[in-house]
Amino acid sequence: MSGLPLLDRVTLGDHVCWTVDDDAIRMQAIARFVRAGLRDRHRVLYCGDDPETVLEGLRRHGVDTRSALGAGDLDALTAEDSYLAGGSFDPAATVEIWHTAVTAARAAGYRGIRVVGDMTWASRRVPGAEHLSSYEANINHLVFADGFVAGVCAYDRRRFDPLYLRRLLWAHPGAAGSEMPFDPDSSLRMRRVRQPWGLRISGEADLSNRDALCAVVKHLFDEHPDVTVDVSGLRFADIAAARVLVDVAASGAGRLRLTGCAPNLLRLLDFHGASAVEALTVEA
Repeated sequence: MSGLPLLDRVTLGDHVCWTVDDDAIRMQAIARFVRAGLRDRHRVLYCGDDPETVLEGLRRHGVDTRSALGAGDLDALTAEDSYLAGGSFDPAATVEIWHTAVTAARAAGYRGIRVVGDMTWASRRVPGAEHLSSYEANINHLVFADGFVAGVCAYDRRRFDPLYLRRLLWAHPGAAGSEMPFDPDSSLRMRRVRQPWGLRISGEADLSNRDALCAVVKHLFDEHPDVTVDVSGLRFADIAAARVLVDVAASGAGRLRLTGCAPNLLRLLDFHGASAVEALTVEA
């Protein structure tokens, strides 16, 4: 079947905005994503409308849901049991649900968590839905940077305004759709590292993921005053992405060391006055 978004290529730490417009392709893609997670010893969660229908679809596509559900490897929740557990969308409460799930999965010995979030509930104008775009940006720092969770947020383009979908896309480091399969090489990947303390950034940083990059970078100094960001895997960065890195170093919150800078990134950093920022060290 054409148009598959290749969600089985998503790995731990990825946060993908998936715009869908075909129910058959949607179900097949979810099944491939779930199978990959069960194969890799991840705990797999579906959160959204009609979980029973999704479970039936998984069975039709060959997923042994009875065994997976019985073992706790798979779970399917309604939006009211996850995103809307308090009767409205509360970003802070939803992040706590994430953290509780991560703690439980680590304790149970899982290698990670895979989540498919059907975001259709947000098209129904529920209380708190106006905070969704900022929430999607902030969970890159709060949930995904540790590299234990892989998340695919499914937005039905038939239910959402195109301009609003564009804002949501900018909040995700990765994207997929019927005409845009998920590409791990061009997606932005940001992973927290601890020796030395900092971040590893790879892929491509541009307008399509600008809000996601900003949300992670602005928290670089939250836990440590000296941070190293390895950008050797960054294949492309636009001029605004370079400005984000220079600005956080100039904020006075700590010292930033950028390592593995490609020649193009060095030129962009120099254009933004990186050499004049005392708290910034740039290495090729």
